[in-house]
Amino acid sequence: MRELFKKIYNIMPGFIKRFIVWIYSDYYILKNKKFLKKEYPEYLLIQKNRNNIKPRILFYEIGGLGFGGTSKFLQILAKHLGNNRYDIYLMYSLRVRSDIHDSGGELSQRNVPLGETRTDYFKDIPIKLIRFDYDKLENKYPYLIQGMSPSIFEVINKFNIDLLVTTGAGYSEFPFNIVKNIPIILLNIFGSPNVQKNIIYNVCISKAVANKIKSIVPENKIKVMYVPSEYPAKNSFENGKALRKKLNIKDDEIVFGRIGRASDNIFDPIGIMAFKQVVKKIPNIHYLIMSPPPILRKIVEEQKIPNIHFLNPSAQEEDVWAFHQAIDVLAHFRKDGESGGLNIEEAMLCGKPIISHKSRYWNAHLEYLDDSFSRVAEIDNVEQYVEYIKEFTELKQNGKILEMGKKAKEKAEKLFLIKNNINRFEKWVDKALNN
Repeated sequence: MRELFKKIYNIMPGFIKRFIVWIYSDYYILKNKKFLKKEYPEYLLIQKNRNNIKPRILFYEIGGLGFGGTSKFLQILAKHLGNNRYDIYLMYSLRVRSDIHDSGGELSQRNVPLGETRTDYFKDIPIKLIRFDYDKLENKYPYLIQGMSPSIFEVINKFNIDLLVTTGAGYSEFPFNIVKNIPIILLNIFGSPNVQKNIIYNVCISKAVANKIKSIVPENKIKVMYVPSEYPAKNSFENGKALRKKLNIKDDEIVFGRIGRASDNIFDPIGIMAFKQVVKKIPNIHYLIMSPPPILRKIVEEQKIPNIHFLNPSAQEEDVWAFHQAIDVLAHFRKDGESGGLNIEEAMLCGKPIISHKSRYWNAHLEYLDDSFSRVAEIDNVEQYVEYIKEFTELKQNGKILEMGKKAKEKAEKLFLIKNNINRFEKWVDKALNN
């Protein structure tokens, strides 16, 4: 029945789809009004008239000070938005929801401790960080939060907020689906459509994400902006060399690398299985893996694969950039692919060529990878991945790998560097404020 509805839905005109999405999202708001009036009576008090000297912008995400790609997207925008023109606020919790884009293409939800936060990232930056706690996050749509303290509605009222910038998979989600009286910019990560009237822009992290909503969301409300990045941290090159030395890796030996969330749900064995084959014939190659999933550790241990170096996840910029500078090639793998791909972008900014693979779900990274500096294996094609590892090993030996890395860096600076993209975002902010 569900599949039949999907087929019918896919051939419907856009205006009918918009109506269905609107009815679906507003139904859940009406359904939970009793909860809202009891839990957050202040949600009805959001001010309409604002006379701030400078526009006040609230950036909100539960894990807003985490180190995942979505959180860093929010942080980089908050940090680089012209704070001489705006007053910036960032709201976050230490108890976060982890969105896992699993192999079924759905989002599952878990409550996990954030652990380290990136408060140091905003050192000497005039941003007001607002930490909140909560009692419970419901594990079903629209993911209501119980006991939010302070609540986002209190913050909007107290600080007279003019604009909300938030992140999400795209669908109508608590709490921004209740915020109706100020404009919203939604950083759309997974391309679910949203027709909430005061969402002025869906800023999609890739063309692939934008394409998923274009038949429902009006074209003038869709913008594309890859997750922006900064230049590598100071001394990152030296830190990368030091890391190689610590791991007893020689300068003339090639290091492949992978960095990503430590989740078994998104693990794809293509990279480690390919490396296993090649290292038997070329014993002086290495694989540096930061934030490895438990299943990967188990495979390496049980199959006794040599020259694998594991690094724990870190919220520190210098650790992430040291990883990228220590490797020669990013050997990327992820079961559900990338709807954006910050890890790939950061490797390119460090001048590193890329090996990746196609996925059954997301392939947004193919939008910016090209043959001048990257190789992409077909789905589950370990043998193709093997050939690419061999090819880059040879390129390292004859010195040609540096030229490929240079091309990767040139492209990354244009597409991803925040200083080359923040002006576009500021224009969207100004238009949203004037809406």
